Amino acid sequence: MPSIDWEAKYHAGTTGWERPGLNPAFTAWRADGTLAPCRILLPGAGRSPEPLAFAEAGFDVTVVDLAPSAIAAQRARFAAAGRPATLVEADLLEWGPERPFDAVYDQTCLCALPPALHAAYVGRLSTWLRPGSHLHILFMQTGRPEGPPFDCPIDQMRALFPSIAWNWPVSLPDPVPHPAGFIEQPAVLRRV
Repeated sequence: MPSIDWEAKYHAGTTGWERPGLNPAFTAWRADGTLAPCRILLPGAGRSPEPLAFAEAGFDVTVVDLAPSAIAAQRARFAAAGRPATLVEADLLEWGPERPFDAVYDQTCLCALPPALHAAYVGRLSTWLRPGSHLHILFMQTGRPEGPPFDCPIDQMRALFPSIAWNWPVSLPDPVPHPAGFIEQPAVLRRV
């Protein structure tokens, strides 16, 4: 899949997409019940703290990431907490679960992929989620063509996730500031 060497980025510390703590959208979705315990996939979760937070809240967590050091960091975090999780090192455009998930939480995966791979990724999302389940996603708003993270303008995202396959909410919540100076637009889409 990648034209980006994610492992090298982790080793070099050039991971500007990472947050020092939980994403405010994650916290809001958990607080208002939008994200309730279920079988959930976190694609491209990297070293983020959300996977363990989901497990501690009673979710059945699966993390898939291409970078060995990201999976190793998640494995160490889960082991230290004594929590179970399925942690898979794999190329997301080739990986597939045994059965669809109840939810997907995509904090950084789509925006990490070069735009030429977005359609293929959305195709995979359609196979990972059972009909009627939800994609909890943060669309990065960088305003620049280069990345990662790559810009995910909402009008382009509506075209990428068309209403024939995805139900969009009537209105989107307020954007979330990102420590790197960008903003993220949270959205919860229901797979048709």
